[in-house]
Amino acid sequence: MEFKINQKELHNLINMVIREAGLMLGGYFLVKRSYHKSTKAKIDKDLRSGLFTAILKFAESAFTKDSVEYIKGTKFLISFKYDKIKGLHSNKSEYLISYVIIDKEKRAEKYIHNIIQPLLEKVLVEFKSTYFQKNLSEVSQFKDFKHVLDRIFGTDTETVEQKLRAIFDKRRKKKERKKKTKNKMI
Repeated sequence: MEFKINQKELHNLINMVIREAGLMLGGYFLVKRSYHKSTKAKIDKDLRSGLFTAILKFAESAFTKDSVEYIKGTKFLISFKYDKIKGLHSNKSEYLISYVIIDKEKRAEKYIHNIIQPLLEKVLVEFKSTYFQKNLSEVSQFKDFKHVLDRIFGTDTETVEQKLRAIFDKRRKKKERKKKTKNKMI
């Protein structure tokens, strides 16, 4: 399958920034990685997690599984992907939700569907394979999973300025290495 994109869509994709990513289980946060502020207010993370979980449970019971891919606000979009996971000493499966908060842009649906949703799925798969049949009530064991979020989302967490700075820094370093090599030969 070939992914085609026009100039306007490319501009929107470059400007898309993941502000926050994380995982929630049964209404509680397991892992949260904030890359850029999405609010000035201090919001209780477990209250927010409970709200997200309730919305997704409602959508599944009223409609179908995966019927809610994202919620659109005035400034941001929150995209979700979820599955169920069963802990070591648990009798029932609970909702495991991966999510990202991104800037609201035109044509975000294509970006969410083609890029964000597969990345969220990857987060779920990696988490489930890493913590399969583990005690999921010990939240402190998940703090290292932040590095997995960083690896999966990569440069999508950077602003345009950060991306450009990284490109120019690489070019500058490459020129400096060439200059040093050339000076050593002389």
